[in-house]
Amino acid sequence: MDKKTLHLIILLIVVVIAYWPLMEFLGLNPKPKVEQPLPETADTTLQAVDTSTQTPMPQQEIVAEAPLEIIPEPVIPDTIPIDTITVETNKYHIILSSLGGGPVSIQLKEYFYRDGAPIEMIPEPDGPATEAAFGGGTFTTGKLPFTSSSRGHYVAQSDSVIVTYIYTQPEGGQIVKKLTFYPDEYHFNLEFEVNGREYFGFERQYSLIWHNSLDVTEPNLEMDYQSMEVVAMMSGSREKLGDYKDDRLNQSLAGYTRWAGIRSKYFAAVMIPKNREADGVFGRGFKTKINTPEGKIEKRNLSVGMDMPFANVTTFADTFTIFVGPLDYPLMAEYDVDLEDMLDIGTTPIVGWIIKPFAIAVMWILPRMYDVIPNYGLVIILFALLVKIVTLPLSMKSFKSMNAMKELQPKIEELKKKHKKDPQAMNQEMMKLYKKHGVNPMSGCLPILLQMPLFFALFSVFRSTILLRDAPFVWFITDLSRGASSFTDPYIVLVLLMIGFQFLSQKLTMPSTQQNKALMYIMPLFMGFIFYKFSAGLVLYWACFSAFSLLDYFLFKRNKVKNAEVKTA
Repeated sequence: MDKKTLHLIILLIVVVIAYWPLMEFLGLNPKPKVEQPLPETADTTLQAVDTSTQTPMPQQEIVAEAPLEIIPEPVIPDTIPIDTITVETNKYHIILSSLGGGPVSIQLKEYFYRDGAPIEMIPEPDGPATEAAFGGGTFTTGKLPFTSSSRGHYVAQSDSVIVTYIYTQPEGGQIVKKLTFYPDEYHFNLEFEVNGREYFGFERQYSLIWHNSLDVTEPNLEMDYQSMEVVAMMSGSREKLGDYKDDRLNQSLAGYTRWAGIRSKYFAAVMIPKNREADGVFGRGFKTKINTPEGKIEKRNLSVGMDMPFANVTTFADTFTIFVGPLDYPLMAEYDVDLEDMLDIGTTPIVGWIIKPFAIAVMWILPRMYDVIPNYGLVIILFALLVKIVTLPLSMKSFKSMNAMKELQPKIEELKKKHKKDPQAMNQEMMKLYKKHGVNPMSGCLPILLQMPLFFALFSVFRSTILLRDAPFVWFITDLSRGASSFTDPYIVLVLLMIGFQFLSQKLTMPSTQQNKALMYIMPLFMGFIFYKFSAGLVLYWACFSAFSLLDYFLFKRNKVKNAEVKTA
């Protein structure tokens, strides 16, 4: 492997990792295209299944003055209690409030903080997570006193549970929110209906908003906050709303929107219109510096909304699927609305279409290997071995080429001295020398270049998907999704092993020129500096792949000795 090729590989690594931020900086990221709206379809009728252990009380009417005009915050009469309902599914523990008529707590039952507590998807709520806003936000459902005929605790273990909230004005007009929870789904359905629109004075459009920011869940708070972003699927293109000005986000995009949501490193909350697409999306939020044991970091607080137009009619209704759960690619792909693109795997322009098939293959293969070997560390080692076996013929060809380059090195040095003042003549003579001895200087790097799509696929998968979260390996490596937080973190041991194996591999295979000797030390250290904060699973894979390359080399040397013995026999 020559110096120019190594420089090319380093450049490829840096460019692919930094490609999307660079495109945004240059202002070359694609904008959403305007398309014709999809035809509206009839709402799906949901059948309520009452699984409560208590007898529902008859619906109570609100006996109090309701506002006839749009006001910033409706007054809540003291005579109206703020009731709560709890719903238990196999995925969630949910608390709903009659103030705003929606969930104020959604705890995941299968995912936990590092202290063992269930992850809360609505941290520090000041109202229900989803609210509808009219008149540019002057009227919101988040502060309305809804009533419900349901009371108490409901369990959805085999059948769905429906909770209906109603807000009624004495003079006319009614807002209905029907929420359906399913036993084994990471989503709930929201049916939003307004009857007597003219009594409220609503016109043109409203916004459905998820106004609660997500919580940090990972040990590396800084990377978790950096992963938080507002994302939308607009006209088939993944759009990130991240145009901060003075640390504040107030960005809107117009265009047909299939879904919109916010994500953290491994979790997301997404609103998906079911009967029609939204007309636009907006992101709101801010960044602020906070003190942590690791120093000052940048905290993000985000919300997302979609613009839903409506006709000048008395009654209108919309239905939404509200996904609240893990960034699990196969799970999100089942929604058939490109929801998996929330993970940003294979969405990078130009190179994304190359990486995506490899990423999908990785996400399909690794869990199935885990079913047989229930340790993702061992799975990654075995996967690296399988990849090395598949690429073994190319590796043998690579070692043969590099060995020939070693043998030609003295002649190459003579040509450099002879034509040091005429680079063109030197290159011509070197090409003649390569051709005479049947050597291709690029073939030594062919296996590595072919590995690049798989490597970047692994980088995307381990960075974004929840596959390796909390996955233990051995000893102190209890979470393959995290990297070393500093150079004194015990996880740095994996990085040192990777550097060591890569150094030995290069030392045994690279021609021993003065330039290559420098690269033998610089390249592994450079890769270690890049890798040390990456997922431990990715570091483990690259370390194992480098170690198996040593086995390739010794196998090549053994075959070379055998062939030499045959020729001299």
